[in-house]
Amino acid sequence: MFTRMKTILAVSIIAFSFVFSGGCAHARPPKPGPHFVWVPVHAGPHGRVVPGHWKYTGPAHPHGKYWVAGHFNKAGVWVPGHWIVR
Repeated sequence: MFTRMKTILAVSIIAFSFVFSGGCAHARPPKPGPHFVWVPVHAGPHGRVVPGHWKYTGPAHPHGKYWVAGHFNKAGVWVPGHWIVR
């Protein structure tokens, strides 16, 4: 009986700490560089949930690099922000 209670207590503590730590699924990705701000999860204009993502706020980047902000593609799949070269 006592061993069962210890097991239940241990599992409860682990579950409680995982739930209130945010879990691994919602970890913020590393900052891609300077001049980026984190945009938290929010509802978009059509009510679709937009995941948290990095937004570039700095000056135009030299060498033809442009930051493409995270967005939903035509298939409705979230595409994380990334650099492209034009």
